[in-house]
Amino acid sequence: MIDNLKLHYKDDFVTAQSPYKTKLYSWFSVDTGTFFGIKKERLSTKEASLLSSLFTPYGSHVNDMTDSQAFWYNFLYYQQGNLAIDQFSFSQCRFIQFHAEQPITDQLEFQEAIQALLPMNTIFLWESDSSGVLIESRNEETIDDILYEEITVTLTSDFYTDLRLFIGQTYPLSNDLPRLFQTEKEWFQKGRLFLHKQKVYRLHDIFPFLLLEGMGTNFRNQLKNVIPEELQNDLELLETVKVFFESDLNVSNAAKRLYMHRNSLQYRIEKFTEKTGIDIKHFHGAVTTYLAILTIEHF
Repeated sequence: MIDNLKLHYKDDFVTAQSPYKTKLYSWFSVDTGTFFGIKKERLSTKEASLLSSLFTPYGSHVNDMTDSQAFWYNFLYYQQGNLAIDQFSFSQCRFIQFHAEQPITDQLEFQEAIQALLPMNTIFLWESDSSGVLIESRNEETIDDILYEEITVTLTSDFYTDLRLFIGQTYPLSNDLPRLFQTEKEWFQKGRLFLHKQKVYRLHDIFPFLLLEGMGTNFRNQLKNVIPEELQNDLELLETVKVFFESDLNVSNAAKRLYMHRNSLQYRIEKFTEKTGIDIKHFHGAVTTYLAILTIEHF
C-alpha cells in the first residue's frame, strides 16, 4: 500500500519517524510506528477522507496543543514517553471517546462546550476533524452521575451533527494505558457498527457482539436455532422481544418504547414463550434469547 502511494504521489510523498512541515503536508501513521506525509496541495477532499479511513491521521491541530495535551497524545496514540504517576493530582482516569458524523467546523467552540458539560477535569485531544477523546481525571471517591445521553442531545442540537460517545472503564494510572485505550477504540468502532440507533456506548452494550464474534460459525448457528425457523422471519416479534430485554424485562417500560398497549406486549411475550418453550422473563432464558436474536440480526 505504501509503495503504491509513493509511486502515485512521487516527490510529494515522504516518510519519517515523526511528522514535520505540518502546514505543507497531511500526515498519517502506519502500524510500524512510522509516518508518511503527502503535500496538501496534491490531496483532494475525497483522497484525504479515504486515507483517513485507512490510516490514523496526524492532524494540524497538534501544533496548537499544550504540553500536557502533546504528552498524552503521543503517549496514547504512539506509545511514546512514560507516565510519571507521582506528577499527577489524580490516581485514575477514564477515556470518553466521541465521534461526529460530520466534521466539526468550530473545534474550539466544540471543545469548550463538551468540557463545560462534564463536571470532572478533562484533557481534550482531537484525533481527526470529527473524532477524539477526553481523558477524565478521577479519584477513588469520584461518583458517576452524569447523564451522557442528554449531553449528546445538547451537542447534536448545537453543532448540527449526530454525535456518539463511548464511556470507557476507569483505570489506575499506568504505562499500560495506551494498550487499554486502543482496545476501547476497537470497542467504540464495534458499537458504531452494530448499534446504529444508540448514541452512548459502554462495554456492557458492546460485549454481546464481542462474544458472538468470538464464537465459531457452527456454534452461532446452533444458538440461532434456539428460536424456531418460523419465528426467525417474524422481525416485528423479534424486535418486540429485544426491546423488552433492553427495557430491563419491564413490560410497562417496553410498551412505552414500542408505543404499544401493555396487554398487547404481554400477549406477544406469551406467544413467543409458547412457541419456543423459553421463559424470557427469567435471566437465563432472556440472555440466551437475546444472543440468538443478535445472531439473527447481525451474523
